[in-house]
Amino acid sequence: MNKRDAIRFGTVVSSRDNNLDLIRFVSAIAVIWSHSFSLTQGPHSLGAFLDQWTDQRLSFGGMAVAVFFLYGGILIAKSCESHPDTRKFFIARCQRIFPQLIFIVLFSTFVWGGVLTTLSITDYLTNGETYRYLLNAILIPVHTLPGVFTFNPYPEVVNGSLWTLPVEFAAYILCYLIFRLTAFRKKTYIWTIIVVIACAIVYFAFFHLYMLSVVRAVLEFYIGVCLWVWRDKIILRPSWGILSIFATIVLCYFGWDIAAMLVTFPYACLWLGWGTRRKFSHFAKYGEFSYGIYLWAFPLQQTLVFLWPTPMHWAVNASLISLIAICGGIFNYHVIDKPVMNMVRRRRKITASTSHM
Repeated sequence: MNKRDAIRFGTVVSSRDNNLDLIRFVSAIAVIWSHSFSLTQGPHSLGAFLDQWTDQRLSFGGMAVAVFFLYGGILIAKSCESHPDTRKFFIARCQRIFPQLIFIVLFSTFVWGGVLTTLSITDYLTNGETYRYLLNAILIPVHTLPGVFTFNPYPEVVNGSLWTLPVEFAAYILCYLIFRLTAFRKKTYIWTIIVVIACAIVYFAFFHLYMLSVVRAVLEFYIGVCLWVWRDKIILRPSWGILSIFATIVLCYFGWDIAAMLVTFPYACLWLGWGTRRKFSHFAKYGEFSYGIYLWAFPLQQTLVFLWPTPMHWAVNASLISLIAICGGIFNYHVIDKPVMNMVRRRRKITASTSHM
């Protein structure tokens, strides 16, 4: 087997030589472009061609979220083995999610909302709905602020992207519980596959795709965990990667998007992430901005629609907000994420030096 043509996933999954930062960045931008249709045209917008192929079941934003969850399943499973201590595992997860989230929620509540609300500032600050929005900071979704974006084509929703975060954290908990029960030993872990398949059959047979976006995200995460567990058995080949991308497109075109996302899409993501000959491993050398972009994008898009003097074209909204949200992501990284990570590293060094005294 020629090394230039085939790679064993288990030998590269822990390497920093990958395309993950680039792919996550592109995915964050894809969410912006996907949301631009409904935010400028209303919730019943036809969307892009992928939405139309799949009868609105799958959008490019939904596919981007699936990318985040699939890679998340792989990396969080890896983290379970690296941080088997419960406290250390969840502290590491919280350090990644909450600092930027809390900042965005506070900024949205007391700056964005206060400036953009149609209410007087007194009425806004004395309205209980204003403070309920703060529940987003602890992963309880609340979509509205009083008098904010009330007359937008996609009315009232301040940051619709935040729904993914409680789902993601729940997936972290599930992954860690599975790790504690199975230690990711294949013979034991196989029972979780049987349970998940049974639950999936019941869902697709009886629940009529209710909350499909949530279910799809969780299944992608679980598939990612499975890929980690069987990493030493998976071979990445260029021909298989290209074929999986082509098959995903064809299946979506014919409306078989669920099969595409659960069967061919995961392998396409693996190959694009780790299997390509040329890799953009230095893409995030100045910082990882995709999470910040994701958090800023939706309220920025709503704000631009609100302030635009005429009905806004979706492409104008997507183009302008892509640039502005990148600036927001850079701001978050340098002002929030990087200082928090530096503080964590300093505490670890202090703890390590103290333990050796």
